[in-house]
Amino acid sequence: MAVEDSGFYQQIFEMSPDAILVIEEERFIECNPAAVAMLRFPSKEALLQRYSGGTSQGSLRAHPAEMSPPTQPDGRDSFEKAEELMRRTIERGSARFEWEHVRADGEIFPVEVILRAIGSPERRRILVVWREIAERMKLEQQLRRSQRLQSVGQLAGGIAHDFNNLLVVLLSQSNLLRTALANRDEDEELAEAAGDLVDASERAAALTRRLLTFSRGQPSLAQSIAFGPVLADLRTMLDRLIREDLTLSHRISESPISVRAEASQLEQIVVNLVTNARDAIRAGGHIDVSLAREERPASGPHVAGEYAVLRVSDDGVGMTPSQVEQAFDPFFTTKSVGNGSGLGLATVHSIADQLGGTVEIESRVDVGTCVTVVLPLSSEAPDEAVEDPPPEAPRTEAGGEHVLVVEDEERVRRLLTRILERDGYTVTTARDGEEALELALASADRFDLVLTDVVMPRRSGPAFVEAYLEARPDVPVVFMSGYDDEGQLSGAKIPEHATLLQKPFANQQILDVLRSALDAR
Repeated sequence: MAVEDSGFYQQIFEMSPDAILVIEEERFIECNPAAVAMLRFPSKEALLQRYSGGTSQGSLRAHPAEMSPPTQPDGRDSFEKAEELMRRTIERGSARFEWEHVRADGEIFPVEVILRAIGSPERRRILVVWREIAERMKLEQQLRRSQRLQSVGQLAGGIAHDFNNLLVVLLSQSNLLRTALANRDEDEELAEAAGDLVDASERAAALTRRLLTFSRGQPSLAQSIAFGPVLADLRTMLDRLIREDLTLSHRISESPISVRAEASQLEQIVVNLVTNARDAIRAGGHIDVSLAREERPASGPHVAGEYAVLRVSDDGVGMTPSQVEQAFDPFFTTKSVGNGSGLGLATVHSIADQLGGTVEIESRVDVGTCVTVVLPLSSEAPDEAVEDPPPEAPRTEAGGEHVLVVEDEERVRRLLTRILERDGYTVTTARDGEEALELALASADRFDLVLTDVVMPRRSGPAFVEAYLEARPDVPVVFMSGYDDEGQLSGAKIPEHATLLQKPFANQQILDVLRSALDAR
């Protein structure tokens, strides 16, 4: 049934949450309360008088572009662009676009604009509808940032396997070289060089782990953790991390603050932020680290409520708005060449995103920077800390056990053979899971342990193990992987006692892991 009461339409106009205005001859002649509130004018009359020419201005007309900054984000003059869009609306009947306006107090804000030509040809008017889109633009920016991080994660995951295979060789061979030269006085310089190789390999391995942060899904070892004690335990390390000419303060709320995460993730967030702050401040500067429970309004993925809020602030050089915009981009850094990887804030953002949180940056040039990490509180009680295990019994020496090594990278395969044979093992090698399965099924009772890579051509490590264990369900299995994701093993039927060894690893580490697996039979 048609509604004939004009008061009904007036009520719609007055109650609309979107700003509605009417333009006639380049003047605003009408607006609703939402427009008054959006532009922060004290009254409708004050707004219309300001932007309609007003009685005090006689026949002068105020152009709608006067409530806009001089230029729009695309660089175009606001007056010229507004003229074009209004002309297009008259010609075509409507237009839709995004625009920046200025409130009465000077704040610039973005809106989505819908223009609609109304009235008769003799008295043409334009109906204007504004909807604020600052929150939407913020969410879109977060989405674009997450997509960029996801792209880097895919890239990191793609190169990780090969890169970590190279690091296995570098780290293991340099360790062997350093050990061989350690007690030879005449080769002191060579021993020092070998030590530098070990250090460089370990730093490269650490960098790879940071890259792999981007390719991880939800943390596999997440648990409810009391954040305060984690931060308190870091205090000594953070004191050593900063320079002697700087000061560091900690403020940790006495209220219990638990989040669902891995302890290493929380540590990485704090260390990365403090390291960034250290590098941004001059002599005599100060870094403040605080942790508290805070009420937060609904924003993005967060509903209104209490959250764990970590803040790391400094009084350093600060960043420009454009630098803040790029701060979370992987490899972006304001530091000089060679003084930063550009992964610190990107890593923090990636971890926070994995934990269902967000990261915010406030910064002013020559004033300083404050980075705020907001994480959901855990409703579960913190898991009890695991006590340190008792000292391990002396490692049993190899008793000539037969190990099947399955590895597609020849240099790694050769290196593993050398390490294991030097320790007394008998070693048989295979280039991939398909060859390994042929060897294993041909001699089903030969091997005491299987050491296999995860990702390989033809047949993967998990697929090989699943097939092999049908014949030998009792064989210990150790997986090796250059990826930082235990989910690679979730699709295969593998024994619960199987071990995942992360590449790169030290020589002694792999010997200890194999020995433990064999002794646990």
